[in-house]
Amino acid sequence: MTDDAPTPHPNAPDLAGVVPPAWRPYVDLPALRHVETFLGGEVEAGRRIQPLRAQVFRALELVAPQDVRIVLCGQDPYPGLGVPMGMAFSVPPDAPVPGSLKNLFAELQDDLGIPPASTGDLTPWAAHGMLLLNASLTVRPGEPGSHNGAKWPAVTLELLRRLASEREGIVFLALGRAAQNVIAKLPTDGHRVVEAAHPSPMSVAAFRGSRIFSRTDAALAELGQPAFDWSLG
Repeated sequence: MTDDAPTPHPNAPDLAGVVPPAWRPYVDLPALRHVETFLGGEVEAGRRIQPLRAQVFRALELVAPQDVRIVLCGQDPYPGLGVPMGMAFSVPPDAPVPGSLKNLFAELQDDLGIPPASTGDLTPWAAHGMLLLNASLTVRPGEPGSHNGAKWPAVTLELLRRLASEREGIVFLALGRAAQNVIAKLPTDGHRVVEAAHPSPMSVAAFRGSRIFSRTDAALAELGQPAFDWSLG
């Protein structure tokens, strides 16, 4: 990561100020400054940013570094207006359940017999030790991938690299090529990786029958850990 951060943009949001204290050693602050500068340009252009600043690092707020058992990698927030909540794959309780999440729930039922949740809020998984981290943490409403230029992966990939280097016994759940490319860049000695196709409706045929949940529990068992609590009720 570069040590020379750009001059702060006058409209840049202070994202460093909302990083949970336990995670601050894992965040590359010069890289985050680049993101802030990009977002400052978005503000100057009158474009809306999702999720709200207070929710950008929600995934980090819900699980401390020492409590992470599983990392579930996503790509970028859902672009629906008001839908992103700072956690990969998760949506607020009052939002419609996206197709990719419906497919995850269907596989969970087929694999472990756990019926689909009534909402798409994955907060219980985070509380049980899952880090639900997107590669990019912000987006414009209605424009998926619109913040690719913010260079968020310089922050999120480095965070995961530092976590993987410091910890042992994490299962990295990589769904789809983008997530698999991220995990391939991490030191995984002492960890386990579970891969499958992305649960998007476009690739669900390849995802169906992947048994990612029982495979993740098997990986945890190999690491000497109990099975994960997949309940969402």
